[in-house]
Amino acid sequence: MRFYVKRETRPGKWYPRGANGTMVMYDDLPAAHKGDVDRKDPPFTHHRGEHPALSKAEIKDVVALLKTLTDGYQSGSGADSAKK
Repeated sequence: MRFYVKRETRPGKWYPRGANGTMVMYDDLPAAHKGDVDRKDPPFTHHRGEHPALSKAEIKDVVALLKTLTDGYQSGSGADSAKK
């Protein structure tokens, strides 16, 4: 979550600098896909040096919400484990 919220506002935390000193943004993507990075929709609209779109508390809340989303699947349980 912190990566997505802060990648535009604090890129130095996530991305390296090239030999010429400039930030190498989206270095984890193939060159053909770097243009596909969403920079038009919140929370990606903030710019370098601005405050991130979400606070630490809001990030923590989103992570807590995501942890509640489950289908109940547990590896090694249920019908598959009964067959063994």
